Amino acid sequence: MRATATPTLFTLESQPSWGRATLLDDKDGKLVLAFEHGGRKVFIKSQVKGLQAVELSADEARTVDTRLRGKHPQGGAKKSAKAKAKAARPLTAVFPSFEAQVRWFETFFPGGFTGEKFVSEERGAPEAKGKKGYKTAAIKLAQETLSPERLASATPEETFEAAKKLMGFTNLVFPLEGPIPFTSMKEEDRAAFVTALGGLLHGEGAHGPRFEKFASSVRIWDAEGQGRKVTWPLATLLQALYAPAQHTFVKPTVFEQQALVLNLTADKHAPVASTTYERFLDVARKTSERLTAAGHPPRDLMDVYSFIWRSHKEQPAA
Repeated sequence: MRATATPTLFTLESQPSWGRATLLDDKDGKLVLAFEHGGRKVFIKSQVKGLQAVELSADEARTVDTRLRGKHPQGGAKKSAKAKAKAARPLTAVFPSFEAQVRWFETFFPGGFTGEKFVSEERGAPEAKGKKGYKTAAIKLAQETLSPERLASATPEETFEAAKKLMGFTNLVFPLEGPIPFTSMKEEDRAAFVTALGGLLHGEGAHGPRFEKFASSVRIWDAEGQGRKVTWPLATLLQALYAPAQHTFVKPTVFEQQALVLNLTADKHAPVASTTYERFLDVARKTSERLTAAGHPPRDLMDVYSFIWRSHKEQPAA
């Protein structure tokens, strides 16, 4: 009989009085959590901040999880007709043209990629240390800890810990998609992951097979001990931080929306695979080319990702 996995409990930094929480649901871009004192709360997944995993013994974690689930059952209600209709509607472009998207960018981020607002909110100052350096610091950390020399001298566990640190260094990957499930990787699987990571970043030959091997090496598990599929953010973060001039970080919904703006094709529902990654990468590269032609040359594809993410997630200017 398979042992029940230890559930993960959370706290929200901004609401410590709510107590600990268990995750009831994670779908359609929303998180549903049940808090000990705050009750059932629904969050927009891309916007919630300060959600931290709590370290508890296995017995205590199961006790709290069982109690909270008993108070707040998930239920089995079917989606409403309205919700089904919404899900069935084809995705439409947020912007009527790339020129309109650039105008929004110029209004929302005065000075473009080098302006004070963009640097503060999206990039981080080069001289800043640690998390205060944000993406700039994360890129530097990745290039230091995942270099060929460091990978050759580090133990598999040291490299695994470095990768886990990078997962949580920025808010690019949501904790429930990145550092938390990443920690569930079994010790016996970590050496293969580290080998595949080295091959992805520094191997020879076509990128596609190396990407496929890396994605399949990310063997993670949910609280019930069931295997979880690797997500696009989890599969693309490390190579995007290590080589931001060559590779892009992917959040599939906004990349599909960006493809529509450029009259390209990309499918947010496509499984993690090298052929689909090449489509997303083409979206990022074509966006970079158009930005440069419009007078806003990005530093790298991480800037391009920020342009795509923020422009599709913020309310466009009228």
